[in-house]
Amino acid sequence: MDSISKTTFGKTNLWIAILKGLMLVIFGVWLLKSPSENLTRLSIIFGILIIIGGLLEVGLAFSNRQKHKKWEWTLTSGILDVLFGAFLVANPSIILWLISIFVSIWLLIRGIIAIRNAFILKKTDNPNYNYSLILGIILIVFAIIFILHPQILGITIVFWTALAFISLGLFRIILAFKFRAIGI
Repeated sequence: MDSISKTTFGKTNLWIAILKGLMLVIFGVWLLKSPSENLTRLSIIFGILIIIGGLLEVGLAFSNRQKHKKWEWTLTSGILDVLFGAFLVANPSIILWLISIFVSIWLLIRGIIAIRNAFILKKTDNPNYNYSLILGIILIVFAIIFILHPQILGITIVFWTALAFISLGLFRIILAFKFRAIGI
C-alpha cells in the first residue's frame, strides 16, 4: 500500500462516513415507523438528506485534494448530489408521480400482452388460456389503481426504500471501520 492510500481515510473522514451511515439508518428506521405519512414530506426529507450527504462529500473532496489524485470525482459526485437533492426539495411530488407513471405504463403493457397471449392460447384450444386472461385483467386494474391513487404504490416504495437506506447506512458504517482497521 502506498502512502497516498494509507492517508486517504483519516479520523475526520471516518467520522464523516459514520455520520452519513447513521443518517441513512435513522432515516430508514423513521420511514418504517411512518410509511403512511405524507409522501411529499418524505420526498423533501429525502432531498435534504441527499443535499447534506453531497455537502459532506464536497468537504471530503476538498480535504483530500492534496492527498488523493482523483479527488475531482468525489467533488463531482457531491455537487451532483446537492443539485439532485435541491431538485427534489423544489419538486417533492415528482418522485411519486414519475414512479407511478412508469409502473402503471409497464403494468398496462404487460396486462395487454397477457390478454393477447390468452387469445392466442384460446385459438390453439389451450384450456389454460383463462389464467393468462385473468392475469392480464388484474395487471390492467392495478395500472389504473396506481394512476388514480399513487399513494398506494408510494407506501410500498417507502417500505423498500427504508430497507435500502438501512442497508446502505450499515454498509457505510462497517466499511468505515474496516478501512480504519487496516490503516487506510
